[in-house]
Amino acid sequence: MKFSSISNIGKLRDTNEDYYSNISIKNYDFFIVADGMGGHCDGELASSLASKTFTEFIKDSEISDYQSILDLQEAALSHANSEVYKLASEKQEKMGTTAVCLCVDYTNNKYHISHIGDSRLYLYRKGDISQITKDHSLVNELIDSGALKEDEADSFINKSAITRAIGIGPSINIDSKTIDMENDDIILIVTDGLTNELSLEDIRSIISENTDVYDISSKLIEAANLSGGRDNITVTTVKI
Repeated sequence: MKFSSISNIGKLRDTNEDYYSNISIKNYDFFIVADGMGGHCDGELASSLASKTFTEFIKDSEISDYQSILDLQEAALSHANSEVYKLASEKQEKMGTTAVCLCVDYTNNKYHISHIGDSRLYLYRKGDISQITKDHSLVNELIDSGALKEDEADSFINKSAITRAIGIGPSINIDSKTIDMENDDIILIVTDGLTNELSLEDIRSIISENTDVYDISSKLIEAANLSGGRDNITVTTVKI
């Protein structure tokens, strides 16, 4: 396995509110990418605190104490939520963050994925790319309820509004899944600073033209900045 994580402030923002981290425990590699929200550097605090709390929780835990890796990841995210929510309450400020977590499980040849918010995880396999996570967004809720058509989503006025995040309440609702691992898979974990600038085909094309994980991450960020760079951009590329 090889990986590369790069975070870029973008072209218009004064601070970088994205954060990433990773940790290896026994036969497992854990990754997290977070995109903070809140003014006066509160988003930066939220994403860094959530990411650091997640990895510290994983490091201090016994995997055998949990029924599954997903249970461990969800417990780590719930603990991160408690810490961010506590800080927000103490500061009397609104702050929150998205999070996407990946565990590469070499024991069982599986990927364990947990997420909250609109940061995404993609799987590139044998030339095809698919979005594994589903955004927790107002747009998706309206589409699911039939109140909005898919072809109206791009022009929806509150396109960036999310419905779930770490730190905005005392508890969180996490979506998780496990999928099979295959040789030569490439996993991308990204914030919306990338996906708001590049289409799925743009992303697929850049991956297909590069074999090195650092090149993939850096070329994706370069393309997002060329397309406008309106937000912070973070890319973690994992190659099996």
